[in-house]
Amino acid sequence: MDEAAKQRMAMISSESHRWRSFIFAGQITDQIQAQLINVPTPRLVNFNVVRDSVRVQEIHLATEGASLRELTLACCALDWESSRLRGLQCLRLHRQAEKAPSVKQLHAMLSASPGLEILDLAYWNHGYQYQLPDETLGTVLLPSLTTLAVEEVQPIVLRTLLYCVQSPKCKYIRLVSIDQMEFLDNYPLEGLMNLLQGPLSTVSRLHIYYDQAFGSCTVTHRETDLPPQPNTRESLIKLARRRGVYLQTIPLFTPTLEKDTIRLHEVKIGKFIHEVIQPVLRGVQVRIQLELRRRWFHWQIPDNSSSPSISVPTELLLNIPSVTHLRICWRLDPIAVIRFLSAPQPVRRMDGEPEEGLAWPIPLLETLTVTCSGQDQSVILRTLDELILQRSLWAQHNAGELEVASHPGHADTLGSGRDNSQPPKGLKQIFVENSREQFFKTWDIKNGWQDAEVNK
Repeated sequence: MDEAAKQRMAMISSESHRWRSFIFAGQITDQIQAQLINVPTPRLVNFNVVRDSVRVQEIHLATEGASLRELTLACCALDWESSRLRGLQCLRLHRQAEKAPSVKQLHAMLSASPGLEILDLAYWNHGYQYQLPDETLGTVLLPSLTTLAVEEVQPIVLRTLLYCVQSPKCKYIRLVSIDQMEFLDNYPLEGLMNLLQGPLSTVSRLHIYYDQAFGSCTVTHRETDLPPQPNTRESLIKLARRRGVYLQTIPLFTPTLEKDTIRLHEVKIGKFIHEVIQPVLRGVQVRIQLELRRRWFHWQIPDNSSSPSISVPTELLLNIPSVTHLRICWRLDPIAVIRFLSAPQPVRRMDGEPEEGLAWPIPLLETLTVTCSGQDQSVILRTLDELILQRSLWAQHNAGELEVASHPGHADTLGSGRDNSQPPKGLKQIFVENSREQFFKTWDIKNGWQDAEVNK
């Protein structure tokens, strides 16, 4: 640092008693720490320090002064028990590693900040240990909280938030890298369901993605939901205006894992579907698009790789009946999925044991998109014809427009579905696309099959 810079810093430092806001991005030297941070700041209410470093640096803010309203830190930490960390309206802590606040310290900050509007915690991972939440920590009522974003923190942190925080006005929730083990008891599950009610009321459409290659399930209100940025590229005003929901389970990054490991992960995804997605969406008036994927990077595909079974797609198809649009990627074996959609299926409990009765997979399905390879196109088209026929027969039969006796070839099929589940609606549109995701065939209830112009 040259002499002119030192003089400017000294001049700025002399005015610290007047500061209301401190925003800094970059490396913090001992001189910066001494002249710009550890100085008297009695009126300071906004403290924003963003570093880009592997090592988390502890900085020392003057203990005497007004309570902070906005606190944003990345790669740096404070004394989490400071009396200035009370009455917060915005708390954003990124990349804290081993210097992250403890669960009790975080709980104390939240309890002392009933006016908190934004809570954004990300990349705290430092070791991994499964723990139950501390039941001695009481409920934290945050009536003004509108934005909750949590990504890659220790499981105990997320479990404690779901256990303790009540936020009736929350409009945006983003939980990334959820470990399904966090929902072993009813308290976190109940808390998550309560937190999701507000964000779900702000959207008219949901997208649910299951990627079989990585074993991850995502629920979002739009296709792209960027994570909050801890720097000034996204203002707090814009962050507070976010609406909707983004949930994502922890993926498996290695597709060549042992079958037992893959199966255990599938069981966890099944619990997430049964204990979170299904009950939360029950009674919610939104249109839902479900996409079944299996995307591999080309260098990750061994010829003898172990593939997960179709169990998770089955769980999604049977347990989210309000899906109106389904997209099937060809690597997921679309023929098997289409045949599964063509008839009522046995109902199974979460442990895999059958229950009495049958249920139609996604009975409200209106639009279907299928991606297929060239060699499977003819088989897929024939399978789609059978799907159209079967679901239209059931739809007509349910509407009283079809006498089963006049269709003896389908009498057994129709009779086999005697149950109390919702019968299917007739399909309205089908889009068939090639492996480059270009449409080459379309079908609709009025015009039947038509060739689509493929963009070259």
